[in-house]
Amino acid sequence: MAGGTLYVYGVTQEWKWKQIVDLGDAAIARGCTPRHKPHMVLPSPNQSYVAVSYTGDKFVHILHSDTKEVIICLDARHPAPGVTGGAVHTGEWFGDNHFVMVDMTGSVDGEAGGVLHKWELDFVAGVGYYRDALAIGPTAPGRNTSATKPIAMGSNPLGAYSHLSFVTDAKGAGSIVDVNTMAVVKNIPLSEFGACTGGGLWVVPDPEDEEVVVAQYGSQSGAECLYKINLKDERIHQTFALPDGADDAHGIAFCKASSSGKYYLLNTNRASATLDVLDYETGDVVVDSFDLNAHFGAKVLQPDVVYYRDGDLYMAARGPEPVSAVKPQNFFQNATPGLFKLQLTDCVDPQYSEDAFLLTQLDRVPAITSDVHGAWGVGDEVWAIDQAATGSVQTYEIFSKCAAYTE
Repeated sequence: MAGGTLYVYGVTQEWKWKQIVDLGDAAIARGCTPRHKPHMVLPSPNQSYVAVSYTGDKFVHILHSDTKEVIICLDARHPAPGVTGGAVHTGEWFGDNHFVMVDMTGSVDGEAGGVLHKWELDFVAGVGYYRDALAIGPTAPGRNTSATKPIAMGSNPLGAYSHLSFVTDAKGAGSIVDVNTMAVVKNIPLSEFGACTGGGLWVVPDPEDEEVVVAQYGSQSGAECLYKINLKDERIHQTFALPDGADDAHGIAFCKASSSGKYYLLNTNRASATLDVLDYETGDVVVDSFDLNAHFGAKVLQPDVVYYRDGDLYMAARGPEPVSAVKPQNFFQNATPGLFKLQLTDCVDPQYSEDAFLLTQLDRVPAITSDVHGAWGVGDEVWAIDQAATGSVQTYEIFSKCAAYTE
């Protein structure tokens, strides 16, 4: 199964889809093969380009943010001698022409445990050049974990430490890496992470402190945690305690209150379908387990990646039978796939308005339930990615009695 759908909403326009793009068709138009499970919306710093990772595959497609056309196809199957791709969960831009894939299961020289793949992009030629690989498997001893599975990475682009990125891990703990040299700077051991012994997720930059990022760790069968990590000091400075009602933390964003200028952390939980708001300075929980479905009278929203902008929290909404990640015991029978919007007054007063959600077009994927995972802002738009396949790709090896052609 391959393809998928990009849904685009223009934030300054009417509350409806501005554009719908079949990612399979877009790949073919560029001369690329459609790929399996499109996952994330990752805009470049200048917002001109967007990387879409394929979590069930070994590829990233780069789209032009204006035309929505695929312009570069990055193939991490065997990008360099000794390097074998696995499953690309997400990635991160460094400047406007370098991109690093986070490959959960790839290997280097036969050592499994995930890989970071660094690419340099040439937008004029429409190609990507493979520059380096960093194997994550060898970090396990320094982290004191039994295995590794990198999930995401995040840096703070504000200043002197923008070349450093914190890499989260599904198997627990994490590492700070230097993307310039593609080397591990510091492994932070599992003992520093307290209750969260696994479930590494998203990393977001502190809006003002260039030294700091915040990492989210969540699990469908364990603890939920947020960590304030100082890239300069190479350690965890603060652990935020989430409410007992938080189950499967899976969305995080900063919010600045317009009246006070205070910063808050917005945390959404996928399995419990709740929102928590924390005072960023004190760590106090100021909104405890707000029910994201109480307004609808049924469990119609199962939130995934979230994006905050100007008082609105946009939430990717999974379908009733999610294509990836969600375990069967956490399926919502009435889950409604699409993009949901929650209004937040001064970050601490959540409520829905009449324009609460935009639905996907279910008839686009009649054989598979629609399932939105990634959502993020690109300029004055919000992009949402539906993982459900829009077609299939079949590979044939053909035996011929004719001699192979050689020049």
